[in-house]
Amino acid sequence: MAAANTSLPDPHYISPGYIDTLIPPGCIPVCTEDKHNQKRVCIGESKKRRRCESTSTYSDDQNQALCWDAFQPYLEKCIPTKINSASSFRHVTNEQASKEPVFSTMSVDSLPSKVLDKIITVQCVPNVNHKSLHPAELSDDKIRQKARDIDEKLSMLSNTSSGNDGEENIPTFMGQEDQVTTCMTFRELVTIDEHTHHVSASQLPILDVDEMEQESISLNVDGKLNHQPANLELSPLASLIRLPSYLLLGNPRNESKDVVIQNINLWHAPQSCCTNVHYDDHDNLLIVTNGVKIVELCPPGCIQASGVYSTHANHPKLLRRGNMQPEEDIQRDIQSTLKRKQGSTHIVTVAAGEALYIPLGWWHRVVSKCDQHDASRRGHGCTAINVWFDYHHPSRQSNVPDHMSVFHLRQCSRRYFELNKDYATALLLEDKKQTYFLENEEILPKDMKITTEENLIHRRDWIGINRIVFKYELLDDESINTFGLLYRRCLTPTQHSTSEHDNKLYCLLEAFLLRIQLGNTTHVAGLVNMMWSEVSVAIWFAEILCKLSPEACYILTQAWERHAGVKTIVDDNGETQDEAELSYRRFFFNLETYSNEVRNHLLNGVEEFYHQAWVKLSSVV
Repeated sequence: MAAANTSLPDPHYISPGYIDTLIPPGCIPVCTEDKHNQKRVCIGESKKRRRCESTSTYSDDQNQALCWDAFQPYLEKCIPTKINSASSFRHVTNEQASKEPVFSTMSVDSLPSKVLDKIITVQCVPNVNHKSLHPAELSDDKIRQKARDIDEKLSMLSNTSSGNDGEENIPTFMGQEDQVTTCMTFRELVTIDEHTHHVSASQLPILDVDEMEQESISLNVDGKLNHQPANLELSPLASLIRLPSYLLLGNPRNESKDVVIQNINLWHAPQSCCTNVHYDDHDNLLIVTNGVKIVELCPPGCIQASGVYSTHANHPKLLRRGNMQPEEDIQRDIQSTLKRKQGSTHIVTVAAGEALYIPLGWWHRVVSKCDQHDASRRGHGCTAINVWFDYHHPSRQSNVPDHMSVFHLRQCSRRYFELNKDYATALLLEDKKQTYFLENEEILPKDMKITTEENLIHRRDWIGINRIVFKYELLDDESINTFGLLYRRCLTPTQHSTSEHDNKLYCLLEAFLLRIQLGNTTHVAGLVNMMWSEVSVAIWFAEILCKLSPEACYILTQAWERHAGVKTIVDDNGETQDEAELSYRRFFFNLETYSNEVRNHLLNGVEEFYHQAWVKLSSVV
């Protein structure tokens, strides 16, 4: 049978072979070094610079207007552009320049202690070159490695001299929910040496409008941030940041705000690394303060995205559900994607002091390269600040560029799904419950014989579980706890395991989960408490969990999510922990080496459940 045609429509964007570079008024351009120029693809001597036609004799208001007039067309047309001497796109007096220490001119390891001593979350990837890393520590990484391999094959950079620049095994950090994380101080990150794992700090929040309960992050003309103290990982850094206000304050002639700043984040990689291809829902200004970033950009229509229902809808389908396809289909989709990207891709080198405007919806993959001039100095990694903002102007809504139409359609679809998701999921769960309980009235193994007192107790346990699942009209806290106790006893190694026996245990767990009402806080709390208890045979329980239906996977994961932040408890070490988070960690810890297999099944089950919900919603459109 011939393979289905998976080709997508034309991306409706042709790369001119260069990317425009904005140079601030009266400023001598910061020249990217020759070795960095060699990393560019379709960018070199044919590169075009668009200058703000002005001299230093212009007033600050005039400079701001000139810079905005130069920047605005790229915003309206959603075309990426590079910013040369990014710090010069703001008002700076000689007195400020001589006295004021700012983040862009400071080395990372010289930041104040209030920043360096902050506890941050970092992503981890096993260092395959480290001698002390046991092969078993890499065995559970096969699924993630497959996604990394696909990500590299989707890149046009990997087939050029611009890629790893002679470096082997540059780690790729996949921004998906199965990534491995740990905590350390920012000081430990910037001074880290060879380690069993590569680490990277991605999207560390400095300011966030949701956290601050503001409509927008406020900015002065000198680039300083007007902010209230925020309880974020790196909020102390906010007072040291100076942003290119001429670009982010919007049109100085209008009183209404054209630009609304949503988030400001820090990115730091102590060694060269890569982040997988993805898009953002906001416009992005990426400002490099140390090292070099090589950014591969292509418009929305070049890569097929994950379903609008996906947790990571901004990732390629091939990195999510798509990587479970047959290998032949994966390779066909990769080649189809590369063909669409062929004439629509920009590859841009952004050095320290420069910035890059990445329009919302544009796919981008970022390679971070460390500062090679002073590699012996601690804190010599690659560092950047990124600003996510929204551009609110009627022209963007009324005159959508052809290459952005697929993204706008996708955003409308995603909003429709978010608005009606609860309705669709409730229908699916009700349909599943009715079907399941019509087909199953009672579940007891046929070969259960009463030969000993132990067998008698075992049979009573089964009867008790059946009564809870099939006879109780409404589950309460006591019945949920009793089910957990009896179910674990049925999983003891003293019981003889047969295929029928295992299947009955799966059916009972499936039925029990379908009885859980996610709107009932007692049900949710009871399930969360039940799932962190130890089981005698991890492999037995793991095999049962890997049979759960998409509906059951959804119910189980939703219980942890909905109970998060509801209750805290004191753990065995005397530390206060969120009950849902502790339950989640202990659940997978008890599964031992089978935890990754179960986690992937639950994630895929939830993805499939949301896919079914989207299909149900789509049928009424």
